[in-house]
Amino acid sequence: MLTLDQTLLYLPAVAIIIAIPGPDMLLSLSRGLTQGRGAGFAHAFGVGLGIMAHSLLAAFGVSALLTASETAFWVMKLVGGAYLIYLGVQQWRSSTDATLINAPKAPLTTIFWRGMLSNLLNPKVALFVLAFVPQFVQSGSDASSPLVQMLLLGAIYSVLTVIAYGALGAAAGGVSRWLAAHPSYMRGVNRGSAGLFVASGAAVLLLDRRQ
Repeated sequence: MLTLDQTLLYLPAVAIIIAIPGPDMLLSLSRGLTQGRGAGFAHAFGVGLGIMAHSLLAAFGVSALLTASETAFWVMKLVGGAYLIYLGVQQWRSSTDATLINAPKAPLTTIFWRGMLSNLLNPKVALFVLAFVPQFVQSGSDASSPLVQMLLLGAIYSVLTVIAYGALGAAAGGVSRWLAAHPSYMRGVNRGSAGLFVASGAAVLLLDRRQ
């Protein structure tokens, strides 16, 4: 288990990290704007699962292996960046007025898995979790095993992310109906979202493993 001092030190630190705007936060906002509150929460849950998976990989040393291997790092970077750019292209293709009026919304399960994949395939998240979370793991005879601590710390990070990004996506979803009634504005939101996906993918492709 985590100690009280350990938890009180970790909570504000991880809250600050979550509050810093990044691709996952902005994509949760985008999902809420374009498809409503449920979509914002679905994406946030996907991101939370991705963070938990990164924490699990870091706990078992897989992330360390990925970041130590040049080939593995490049493969992960190329797949993650290409996936985000693909989502951006698909979003742009659906941004015409006719499509916006007639196109069905993506299933929440699809949005969930896309949120998880966009997070899980981002090597910057893997690097961050590997560098950040272990700083709060305590040692000593009275401390829990490092594996248990890593999983608990990762779970806290994941849950807080879901709460924060889900609330943001839900708030954005509050104006989605108005946007649906104004196709020209919705088209701008969709194209802006598409640009965000592509920019996020490009940022991943340009990521230096030393960052």
